[in-house]
Amino acid sequence: MDLSIIEPADIPSRIGTETVFTGTAIYITNGQRVLNLPSNIFSPSTRVTVSIVEVDGNNVPFIGSARMTVHNVRPYQGGVHTWVNIEWSSALRIRASFFWE
Repeated sequence: MDLSIIEPADIPSRIGTETVFTGTAIYITNGQRVLNLPSNIFSPSTRVTVSIVEVDGNNVPFIGSARMTVHNVRPYQGGVHTWVNIEWSSALRIRASFFWE
């Protein structure tokens, strides 16, 4: 497959190694949902990355049969919304991992 390479519209003036924070949350859901992580540490200018993985009853991650995708991440004043799709007919235990600076 040939994919085109897209260059950034603006080149950052600096690329630094600012402090990166992490956190996780467990959700029990399926289908297309918006996961909410309320916390006063977030604002609209917070840079946030989210990943999701299925976990067992002891919160140990594993790759199951469900296809799971993260579509959009939106920080807001007081939290983060993450649009996900869990392609499974019943609710699964999902761990969302949040990375922000």
